[in-house]
Amino acid sequence: MNRHIDLQSILQPHLPSYTSKRSLSARQRQVCSHVATCRTLSLGGRELSCDECEYKTTQYHSCRDRHCPKCQHYQRETWCERQRADVLPVTYDHLVFTLPAELNGWIGLHPELVYHLLFSCAWRTLAMFGADPKRLDGQMGMTAMLHTWGENLSRHVHLHCLVLGGALSNTGAWNEAKSEYLFLVRALSRCFRGKMVSALRQVAHQKPLNRVSPDSEINQILGVLMTKNWVIFSKPSPVRVEAVIDYLGRYSYRVAISDQRLLKADSTHVYFSAKDYSTMDADVF
Repeated sequence: MNRHIDLQSILQPHLPSYTSKRSLSARQRQVCSHVATCRTLSLGGRELSCDECEYKTTQYHSCRDRHCPKCQHYQRETWCERQRADVLPVTYDHLVFTLPAELNGWIGLHPELVYHLLFSCAWRTLAMFGADPKRLDGQMGMTAMLHTWGENLSRHVHLHCLVLGGALSNTGAWNEAKSEYLFLVRALSRCFRGKMVSALRQVAHQKPLNRVSPDSEINQILGVLMTKNWVIFSKPSPVRVEAVIDYLGRYSYRVAISDQRLLKADSTHVYFSAKDYSTMDADVF
């Protein structure tokens, strides 16, 4: 294993030959250029020296691109600090709303639209459950972060949510959750499924899904989605709320493959490690 390999060392020698055979968008070219030149002479830098021992060293400027694995630590820590400052002295729950794989094709064609609906429907589901007088009877709060890939770089769209373990009533009283878990996962899943499918059907009739055709395909997929059990994960975090924030922070400013996961590369393949969550073993792709 080459322990010195990183994304930059792969892009620098292989990017020219890759772009000569395949086209990249302007943004993709810009990102690749940033990563390839980060902390190199191309971006300039500054020389530091000690007057007493005459030791000298050069620090090159970073590219500060959010896709660069070398430039995310400061932004990540800043985000986590802001979230920790907003933590309330109440319990929290960690929920994950996952979109079925049947929607992956639509996400590839209309990502912004589907992502917007995911955020909206997840929040509307939680808000409705929280406002129910038989449940919490109040206003809830949520911090959400979108993840779009899995360990093996397959499309796996899911929304991580840090949710208050209670709701603020109209009288200003704090209504705690009535059990260890915030809401029944099965009930949440069915409600979220209904809201998401309904929202997709509505936008399909208004033609924002114009890249998906024909209408029979849309109706067929939406029908299949209503027969599936949608996956929602829920876990109370009564003590270590900061641990959940740190977990979300690791993904808030992170590229798909970190340098630590890269194993080796040649002229045709890049090898990296990934966890197989069905067996929890580390595989190489």
